[in-house]
Amino acid sequence: MSALPPHVAVVGGGFAGLAAAIRLARGGARVTLLERRPFLGGRAYSFTDPATGDVIDNGPHALMGAYTAALDFLGEIGAASKLAFQPRLHVTLADPALGLGAVVAPRVPGPFQAPAALLRYRLLSPGDRLRLLVGAVRLAARPVASLREHTVAAALAMAGQSAAACARFWHPLAIATLNEAPEVAAAAPFAAVLRKAFFAGARAARFAVPRVPLSELYTADAQRALERAGGTVVTGAAVATLALDPGGVEAVVLRDGTRVEADAVVLAVPVAALLRLLPPALRHVEPFRALAGVATSPIVSVHLWLDRAVGWGAPFLGLLGGRAQWLFDCGPATGGGHRLASVTSGARFWDAASDDEIAAEVLADATAVLPALSAVRVRRTLVVRERHATLSLTPAADAVRPGVETPVANLFLAGDWIQTGLPATIEGAVIAGRAAADRALLAAVSGARPEAWQPVAAGV
Repeated sequence: MSALPPHVAVVGGGFAGLAAAIRLARGGARVTLLERRPFLGGRAYSFTDPATGDVIDNGPHALMGAYTAALDFLGEIGAASKLAFQPRLHVTLADPALGLGAVVAPRVPGPFQAPAALLRYRLLSPGDRLRLLVGAVRLAARPVASLREHTVAAALAMAGQSAAACARFWHPLAIATLNEAPEVAAAAPFAAVLRKAFFAGARAARFAVPRVPLSELYTADAQRALERAGGTVVTGAAVATLALDPGGVEAVVLRDGTRVEADAVVLAVPVAALLRLLPPALRHVEPFRALAGVATSPIVSVHLWLDRAVGWGAPFLGLLGGRAQWLFDCGPATGGGHRLASVTSGARFWDAASDDEIAAEVLADATAVLPALSAVRVRRTLVVRERHATLSLTPAADAVRPGVETPVANLFLAGDWIQTGLPATIEGAVIAGRAAADRALLAAVSGARPEAWQPVAAGV
């Protein structure tokens, strides 16, 4: 009688955990995915607004064509058709004094589309546009090692970028991709975004927005794909800790005392959750020790229900000159009227503000560039605060981001915070999840156990 396939436990039901679990199941492992909440989705999910019945996202998302791993994952689970792609790169930004301007790719051969779009951006002078393109090329071409200790602001200064170019292009792009202020954000992952998105051809540079709410975009399809491959999803399964033996992890222990025995474990949870569930013997071992000093950065979204539609001819709009950053057109509301939603990254300046104050400021920033909003009646506002949306990606934090392997040979890590060279994005989460799955499957099949790792006393 043949032995059972190896069993791998995956903790966390976001993009990283689902990508890892499906990869494992299709690789022949028995997989149990454990999710603390009663639903899947990690930090990218949707929910029903109790006042209106509308299904809304915790924060609107846009994906780039450069997100090849994330797009492949959506294709793998049969969800690719739920994205609406731009034909070519088109990002509209609005300044209260200068009006609308767009970074639009012209009809030229693919590799030249994104660079040509920068040269056509009317919110900058011709000289700044040329310096913008030259600076982008310089940043993308710099070796990663030469940027590791620099912030985005420092790298932009070295690239000769003007204050206007920073305010009207670089800073909005950097804050959106790194969820951190350019003065403290790490330059190396930002340069990776430029290489991956702007200099990898026309398909990489264009954006896509979901046609459906975020949870509908991927969670149900991913669960079906996992279960069809023989995997199991358990929601409402809060993990308390890991059970260790001298050879590694032998089980995941839930808060109710249930033990989930496993040949390998993938922890696809945020850093704070990871540190809470690690046994004391592991918290003082690298890379876990260094992660204790990593901070997080918030994202604040404001949902607006209007009595009529106010559009600008695109799915999203960059807001310049205020603190609100991006405005998304969410379409008709369930009870009539229209919905908009804003997203503001790195929004620590609103930590002490009330929801009403935040909504009023977002509406004022949007009205400053869309005057038609002044005649609209706002029926409802809802503020969603993701206080720990991503890690605060400073150069110091980037330096201690671990890979998927740990000192424990059958324990692996996944998530958008893993060192993929990219910021904390959906793309990075999928890349890390799949990489962790590959290592976990190998470890579970081989039965590899560490020789060097041994539990250490707390405080060492």
